[in-house]
Amino acid sequence: MSIRQQLFLLTISFLIASTVYCKTKAEWKSRIIYQVLTDRYSRTDGGTGGCDIAANNYCGGTFKGIQNNLDYIQNMGFDALWISPVVQNTPGGYHGYWAKDLYKINENFGTQQDLLDLVAECHRRNIWVMVDVVANHVGPIGSDFSQISPFNKPEHYHDECDINQDDFLHNQWRVEVIFCYNH
Repeated sequence: MSIRQQLFLLTISFLIASTVYCKTKAEWKSRIIYQVLTDRYSRTDGGTGGCDIAANNYCGGTFKGIQNNLDYIQNMGFDALWISPVVQNTPGGYHGYWAKDLYKINENFGTQQDLLDLVAECHRRNIWVMVDVVANHVGPIGSDFSQISPFNKPEHYHDECDINQDDFLHNQWRVEVIFCYNH
């Protein structure tokens, strides 16, 4: 199946799922959202020690660790959970924002079944679940696009463009229009 066909199927899947599972903007405004960086939240065994956060490595937080703490989250008054991206990441992507394979669950956080169990338990408790998704970049790979799935070819990406800090902080239009589209 070509990348174009895969993207089409993925888009259709999202559209179908959004009509079944998505809530409206007004409905989400009625919720109190608890945001979790999965790896840094809680390990399956409940342990908290032994992680060198400065080393930018995985600390062991899992979907089961979050599930084991739903009483705590709910007792604080939260009725929605926002979790960090769940896809497989490039090395060092403990935060979930360095996508490597969009079709695989980050094995450091658990299995696909662990994620499904977390969502099912949240729904059983009337806790809504939001999964963070990164649509504008992948993990740091240099120019070896073969590491990324499904976008594993240079033509799937824009040319690299340098953005100076002053423009980044003060001129979003210049960043988006001048630098990224004209370079």
